[in-house]
Amino acid sequence: MDTAVKWDKEASKYQDVFERCGSNDYNKNLISFFINELGLEAGQRVIDIGCGVGKYGTMFAALGCNVSLTDISSEMLRHAKENMASYPVEKSFLCCDFNDVSLDEPFFKDGFDLAISTMSPAIHDENTLRKMSAISRGWCFTSNFCDWQQPARDRYYKLLGTAEEHTRNVPLMNDRISESIQIIKSLGYEPYTRVVDYNWTDLRTPEDAVKRLSGEDLPPAEFERNLNIVKSLCSEKGEFVDTVNTRVTWLYWKV
Repeated sequence: MDTAVKWDKEASKYQDVFERCGSNDYNKNLISFFINELGLEAGQRVIDIGCGVGKYGTMFAALGCNVSLTDISSEMLRHAKENMASYPVEKSFLCCDFNDVSLDEPFFKDGFDLAISTMSPAIHDENTLRKMSAISRGWCFTSNFCDWQQPARDRYYKLLGTAEEHTRNVPLMNDRISESIQIIKSLGYEPYTRVVDYNWTDLRTPEDAVKRLSGEDLPPAEFERNLNIVKSLCSEKGEFVDTVNTRVTWLYWKV
C-alpha cells in the first residue's frame, strides 16, 4: 500500500484520539522542556515534520508561535488545518514526503527556530536528519519509543496464537535511535538524549478492542471468535482495559 494512502486511512483514528484525549502529562512535560530547556517562546517559528493531525501544532500556536506543519498524508493535514483554524498565529501547511521534498520550496526559505518530528517515520536516515538540520536555525528534536509494555494486548495476541507477529520490535527502535545519534555526530552536531516515561490507559468496549487490535474487516466468524477472547479479558464492568507503559528517548541537537 502506498505510504500516503496508508496514513490517510489512519487519519480519522488520530483525530479521534486528539479530540478525546487532548493534552496529557507527557505532552505538557514536552512543551515545558521546549520552553525551559530549548528556549521556545512566543513569536518563534516552529516546524513539525510528520505532524499528523496537528496535536503539537495547536500547543505551539497556543504559546503564540508561528507554526508550519508537514505530513505525507493530505487527510492528516486536512484535520490539522481544522484543528489549527482558531489560533491567531501565522500558519502554513505542506503535503510532502520529507525524504524527497526540495528545501528550495518557499515553505522552508525563512528557516525555523525549532524543528521537531515526534514518533514519526518522516525523520529516519542521514538524508532526512541532514535536511532537518539545514532548515533549523536553532534546535532540532526527534523522539521514539525505546521500551513498550502493553500487557492486555499481549495476552489477547497470545490467546490468538499471534504474539510473535504483533510484538512491537523495541530492539529495532533502539537501533534506529543509536544510528541517528551517530549520524548527527557525523554531521558535526552534538546530540543530547533524555529518556522519559509515557504511560496511558484506554478503556474500550470489546467490539472496539477487536477492531483496534485485529482490524475492522474481519470475517464474521473470525470477529466473533476474537470477540469472545476479548470478553474473557475484560473487567467486571465489561471494559477492555488497554494499559500502555512506555519509555521514550528524546534526541535533540543545536545547529
